[in-house]
Amino acid sequence: MLLDWLFNALAIIFVVIAIGFCIFAHELGHFLAAKWRGLHVDAFSIGFKPFWRKKYRGVEYRLGWIPVGGYCEIPQIDSTDNVPKAEDGTELPHGKPVDKIITAAAGPLFNILSGLLLACAIWIWGMPQDTPKMREITVRTIDPAGPEYAAGLRAGDKIVAVNGKRFHCTWAKFTEQLIYTIGEIDLTVERGGKVLHIRYIPRENPNAPEKLRNEHIAYPFFAPLIPIELVPLPGGAAEKAGVKAGDRIVTIDGRALTTLGDFQLALDMSHGSPVRLQLLRAGKPVEVTVTPVPVPVKFAYYLAGVQFAADAAPDRQLVIVGVIPGGAAEKAGVKAGDKILRVDGRELSGFPEFTKLVQAHGDRPARLELRRGGETLTIELTPVKFVPMTIDAELSLRDYPSPWSQFVATLEMSYKALRGLIIGIGNKLGLTQARSQINPSHLSGPLGMGTVLFASVRYSTFSTGIYFLVIISFALAIFNLLPLPVLDGGHIFFGCVELAIRRPLPAKLVKVLFAVFAGLLILLMLYVTFNDVRRIYDNHLKPAFKAEKPEPKP
Repeated sequence: MLLDWLFNALAIIFVVIAIGFCIFAHELGHFLAAKWRGLHVDAFSIGFKPFWRKKYRGVEYRLGWIPVGGYCEIPQIDSTDNVPKAEDGTELPHGKPVDKIITAAAGPLFNILSGLLLACAIWIWGMPQDTPKMREITVRTIDPAGPEYAAGLRAGDKIVAVNGKRFHCTWAKFTEQLIYTIGEIDLTVERGGKVLHIRYIPRENPNAPEKLRNEHIAYPFFAPLIPIELVPLPGGAAEKAGVKAGDRIVTIDGRALTTLGDFQLALDMSHGSPVRLQLLRAGKPVEVTVTPVPVPVKFAYYLAGVQFAADAAPDRQLVIVGVIPGGAAEKAGVKAGDKILRVDGRELSGFPEFTKLVQAHGDRPARLELRRGGETLTIELTPVKFVPMTIDAELSLRDYPSPWSQFVATLEMSYKALRGLIIGIGNKLGLTQARSQINPSHLSGPLGMGTVLFASVRYSTFSTGIYFLVIISFALAIFNLLPLPVLDGGHIFFGCVELAIRRPLPAKLVKVLFAVFAGLLILLMLYVTFNDVRRIYDNHLKPAFKAEKPEPKP
């Protein structure tokens, strides 16, 4: 418990520093550009609610109690005043249009530069991926209730292109392409030497991963066959057995593998006995025999031998979707499709609680009450103890994107999201027949960004946190460059207009525009904050509340 609190505290500190860094870099850009162009700067603050002030060469430097971000007061770029004034009331000359443009643009520019600098860390250290990058995706399973099946997609089909474009990406990036598609999706599929086109309109999947299900975003009704590629460690068991970097595992002891969990489970179930690996090397079959060894960290775990759909709807979380061959559950007579009602008379809220209970139970027999069809069965099951095994090979699940590619990816994602948002709103207003899966409820604000950053470092890796910080830094720059009053893009736009007509716009007009858009921005921030709070409740608090209310007895 104490360790959890410590990790939570460290993750919160990371979030505060990360968001503060993004805003500080932005304001520093404004400050340096203003000083370079000879504009008057009243104050430069790190944080809000100052507790320390120091005036130096006409600028008051401040440190605030609230360390999230900062601000830079530059009255000469404010187009809402007929006569700009310093903080002490001194009248100042209007800033030249070029100076306003440069100063306004410097904030987003510094966000891009700081993002590129941080992106170098990802380029060097690498970024964990959900799957290896794939140039084709083989359909492992498909739900007959989905639109893909109705359109003709079948298990075993190889998807080689999306909307006419080839891909080389992870499964997460592949699904992202589907989500951002406007209207109909066109999958190019290879089946039995023939090329087919599967066209369908995506729709919401009730069995999608929980976070996407809560957002009501369409998600594929099929699962991919994930390739398992190995990178043997120098001097390890895999290298000694002849495994080469990039080898793809097909089977272990003749058993086909469909997930990374299958691979690890097969190693653990060997209990240190030699296993036969069927590999693909540059498209050619290769077979090697390797002896797994225990992982360096000594610990053990217990398995009941059942599999659940981790992202199933709450009312189906205890339905067994698979039984591990040779495992404790199979020997006890448990079957796929059974639903666990109680363990030793105790009602459970979901599969995570069952997993914890198995670990706490150890190798003592447990009494499972199951629902099979219309009847209730009682089965005694004894979990089996396993020691995690390894063949001294890493899975090739890291990516090393260049800083520029990370920026371009964020730019493309922002464009697709904005395009989808506009089309989605237009469709609801009857202005277009095109459909989009993106709608305003998917927007997120500072609270949402902070939640993502917290989860990335708390439940993943530090490099994942840096990766999302890079995206946020780039996204902050892109958002601020939108040509809207109150944003930097608005200042740039007014400066360009002033250059074109050779005189400032009427201050009253600019003031009205700023007031209107400031109000709209406040409403937008309230709206996205409401969505962020809803997400936090749906993804974190709601499951916890439900865990306290056990499933009612049948």
